[in-house]
Amino acid sequence: MKHLMAHIRIAGPDQKGIIATITGYLFKNKANIEDIDQRILENILVMNMVVNLSDLPVPLKTFREGLKAAGAKVGMEATLQLEDQRRVKNVALLVTREPHALTTILKQMKEGQIKGKPAVVIGNRPDLQSVAKRFKVPFVCLPSEKKQEHESAVLAKLAEHDIDLIVLARYMQILSPNFCFRYEGKIINIHPSLLPSFPGARPYSQAYHKGVEVVGVTAHFVTTDLDQGPIICQDAFRIDKTRDTIEVIAERGKKLEAKVLARAVKLFCDNRLVLRRGKVIDNRRLHEFEDKMKEFYDRGRA
Repeated sequence: MKHLMAHIRIAGPDQKGIIATITGYLFKNKANIEDIDQRILENILVMNMVVNLSDLPVPLKTFREGLKAAGAKVGMEATLQLEDQRRVKNVALLVTREPHALTTILKQMKEGQIKGKPAVVIGNRPDLQSVAKRFKVPFVCLPSEKKQEHESAVLAKLAEHDIDLIVLARYMQILSPNFCFRYEGKIINIHPSLLPSFPGARPYSQAYHKGVEVVGVTAHFVTTDLDQGPIICQDAFRIDKTRDTIEVIAERGKKLEAKVLARAVKLFCDNRLVLRRGKVIDNRRLHEFEDKMKEFYDRGRA
């Protein structure tokens, strides 16, 4: 069999025997674990692995089904995604009412600038259904008055469409730690400030009243810590404190939000983004990063 790499993700309530069951199944099928990251939050275990499947003794379909069964045996969801650089990513866009980010991304996908497939637009309000319809993308409205029910419905839709990336295109809801943890490294948000400054609500207003001279936006991966996830890319513009109003600043900011979020989505869909130890690395410089980390740990052991 040719060189075959895959990403395996295990997620669910923590209990005894999970790691032994999953790694035992991989060992039995001659699957070699090349990278592993496992963490527990609020009794939810998430384990991400990069696995070499080149020596599988069974067809890939059989292995995948067996992996799901092994996960189910210990109450876990088990997913496998081949590391195929040519595969077009399935993208879900979560929205509320502001159209600028959604419109920009759908337009760039339609024109081929972003090599991703907009599988579904999910709104907690119906406001942007017309935008999705214009680009011929399925739109689902899932009201968010009851947060837990809303998130369960969103998770079901994501599973239905086999989603690779979730884009928060000005989605004005705070995702629960459980949701973020399950999809860590697969959710990108755009925040209207140069993080870590002005996290949370009304960042343009915060910046304006602080009298800053540079206002920016940050595209970042979403984690369980609000607006504290690994930064993908940023951009900024200068303001004239004698002339620019908060309305002018906010309007300029929206245009920049759409531009920077689209840039981050493009990088993800081009397989350029890799998360290593809480930091975003350009895939083209991954070996350089890993060599530096190895050198750092070797010095520590010396």
